Amino acid sequence: MFRNKSINNLKPYKVTSHKAWEYKEDKNVLKLDWNEATILPSPMVEKRLENVIKNGRLNWYPDTNNIVLLNKISKYNNVNVSNVQYFASSDALHEYIVRCFIGESDRVLIIGPTYDNFRAVAESNGAQIQNYYLNSSFELDYGKFLEDLKLIQPKVVYIVNPNNPTGTLHPKEELINLIQSNTDIFFIVDEAYYEFSGITLSQEVKKYKNVLISRTFSKAFALASFRIGYTISHEDNIEVLNSIRNPKNVSLFAQEAAVAALSDIEYTKNYVKDVLNTKTNFSKAIKKFHWIDVVYEGTGNFVFFSFKEVKQKKELLKFFSENKIFIRDYGHIDLTNKFVRITMGKSTEMSRVLEALNTFDSEFVS
Repeated sequence: MFRNKSINNLKPYKVTSHKAWEYKEDKNVLKLDWNEATILPSPMVEKRLENVIKNGRLNWYPDTNNIVLLNKISKYNNVNVSNVQYFASSDALHEYIVRCFIGESDRVLIIGPTYDNFRAVAESNGAQIQNYYLNSSFELDYGKFLEDLKLIQPKVVYIVNPNNPTGTLHPKEELINLIQSNTDIFFIVDEAYYEFSGITLSQEVKKYKNVLISRTFSKAFALASFRIGYTISHEDNIEVLNSIRNPKNVSLFAQEAAVAALSDIEYTKNYVKDVLNTKTNFSKAIKKFHWIDVVYEGTGNFVFFSFKEVKQKKELLKFFSENKIFIRDYGHIDLTNKFVRITMGKSTEMSRVLEALNTFDSEFVS
């Protein structure tokens, strides 16, 4: 009765099982389903938070304009402070983007299959969503896409780079060409996995007003529980976001944790290097299993692969769960219902996964 009319037919963003939390006290649980880091944040985070608890103004609202954090973010990305702003997660940023730049009946084009939160938020605000799917190899024909944009004429294009869950990396030069050729289209580029790909459009925000980058501290920086992210964009777009942004909604602890994480970049770089090396080895290793069909190593902190039979996928998911290993089932967006995504942990963690796969292969499949 009182609902926003756009909610009536909305397909909610599907949050998959968080069963791993049932074993949060168990050191043996492997949570490899949500692409969080599998390590704790930099030791500098704990040290800084201890100081905050002892000496911080816990009875005050958090800093509404944390200059130290803004400077850290701008320096990390080699842009001006006027080009960045932090939010209570990149998901929260998505909500502000929709409220600021997308109105009822505006056409939003989403390159998929991909992370679904932005779609749900935009649709809830009355936007007309149109999906533009990658081909069967999860690649994009940029020439055809450029032509199709002229026909579709969206107001906004949402693209995740590298893409989640496929790992597809969109070349920087191709994205710049799209932005240059379509100055009347607003491109939202979600770079949640930037640290793993090394590809960014951060420097383009100085030249173009029609691009906005979304980033998170949840992946490479291991701060998922703190819920903090940020945007990089032209200062005019930052000004628009600031016009409705609630500045006290990012907790003191999240702000200070992000400052500490950005003060120890080497810690993050070392973790990323370990993950990328492990991912390459893991991708090669699982190709030996005859029941695995196609493996997409991609450029994120995860591997996307399919099974030859749906039954094998279901059996493996059950076997993993019984052994406290949790990975992501992609049956909800995959018409074949054969794909899963597994987050890459440290080499020791992925060795345990491979051991489990070998056991599954010998006892349940072979």
